[in-house]
Amino acid sequence: MGLLGTLIGGSLGFMLGGPLGAIIGGALGSNVGVGNGNRTHPGARVEGRRGGYSNPLHAQQTFMIAMISLAAKVAKADGSVGPAEVQSFDQFLRNQLGMGAAERRVAARIFNEARDSATPAEDFARQIRGLLGHDRARLRDLISLLMSIAMADGHYHATEETMIRSIARELGLTERDYDEAVAMFNPRASLDTSYAALGLSETATTDEVKKAYRKLAREYHPDVVANKGMGEDFQKFAAEKMRAVNSAYDSIKEARGI
Repeated sequence: MGLLGTLIGGSLGFMLGGPLGAIIGGALGSNVGVGNGNRTHPGARVEGRRGGYSNPLHAQQTFMIAMISLAAKVAKADGSVGPAEVQSFDQFLRNQLGMGAAERRVAARIFNEARDSATPAEDFARQIRGLLGHDRARLRDLISLLMSIAMADGHYHATEETMIRSIARELGLTERDYDEAVAMFNPRASLDTSYAALGLSETATTDEVKKAYRKLAREYHPDVVANKGMGEDFQKFAAEKMRAVNSAYDSIKEARGI
């Protein structure tokens, strides 16, 4: 069962509270206990505010809900969400995350609730930063996923880029973090993008290049991904990101003769 399947009948909504908790409550109704607005259920324990989640499943579910909610806002960046954009998102869930039909239906309910919500994307991003900000790598992954979804129709529109840049800023990410996410889509486009994919500049020493590569290789190992706020649904994404890292590293090694 995927992350959204385990959410049905669970309690993540009231554990989150805030804008994301309201989205879960609106999408799944009585299937979850939900706080209203910024309030939490009286008996709820709010995790993730300081030092991360004690329960990896809750961290993984939060990441999934954050990704779907922000994707809905990005899709609506030009003022409306057409059938083609909905279909592109569904195809992304199926092809890139390997979601089955039942779980995609749950994702669609969350997507629609976030799309129709008057809450700005930046409010979602600020809550996500409070919940997951201890792990900047996961926040960068979130930006990479939003770019992947935006590009699912073959284009990265100016309105989508503006929205994703705004989300990245509210997540506390820098321009360099954003450039690193962009570089993952074509790490060998130039030597600069190869360095950006590793989170480096061309002035990095060879030891720094090797250290950055080893760090990313560990970070995107399947076992690590499953335990750091993503889960099994994101294994394919992690594998594709690792291929991009390998490609960037190969490009730098060729240029340096190492």
